[in-house]
Amino acid sequence: MSRPQQAAGGDGSLIGYLRGRLVRSSGEHLVLDVGGVGYLVSVPTTVRERIGKVGDEVEVHIHTHVREDILALFGFGSVEELEFFKMLIEVDGVGPKVALGILGSSHIGVLKRAILAEDPALIRRAPGVGAKTAAKVIIDLKSKLEGDVTLLVEPKGGGHALGLAQQTETALRGLGYTQQQAREAIEGIDWGEATSVQGALTSALKLLGQR
Repeated sequence: MSRPQQAAGGDGSLIGYLRGRLVRSSGEHLVLDVGGVGYLVSVPTTVRERIGKVGDEVEVHIHTHVREDILALFGFGSVEELEFFKMLIEVDGVGPKVALGILGSSHIGVLKRAILAEDPALIRRAPGVGAKTAAKVIIDLKSKLEGDVTLLVEPKGGGHALGLAQQTETALRGLGYTQQQAREAIEGIDWGEATSVQGALTSALKLLGQR
């Protein structure tokens, strides 16, 4: 089994990622067996739900949080999630636990679009996040996200319905539905009438409510 990868990152973290056998998965924690050592890693619920099952070999990108009284590992399924977590904990009043809650409240793409739209509702779904904290997140992160053109461009032309379907699936997964549930709902949408993500999402939620 591989040893923890060492990386002297800009944040001073020595562990860049861990790859090992998933021993336990519960709540916001994973235990990974890496070379006979069990690492306790805190993860967003969205990561825990898709990481795999006990016994699988999995990989998580790591942020090491160090304080005088604690050393904690936080894991993510992608570098994008890791970088977004780092951005969140730089916001005044947002610690690692709150940042995990925000990341666990929806898919990262949905969260970023909510910030760009200055919509605090999704962010406030996270435990411990009130109106003031949600406003700080939007104020601090909006300018940092505006350069990401993939968040700003809407699908056009012949690929419009496909783009809407992909975004709607992302939104449904962010709301806690499984990939199978999301795709079954998407198959039932009348794409001649659903001309926006919001319209498609409304139709999909109605279909899911009938099952």
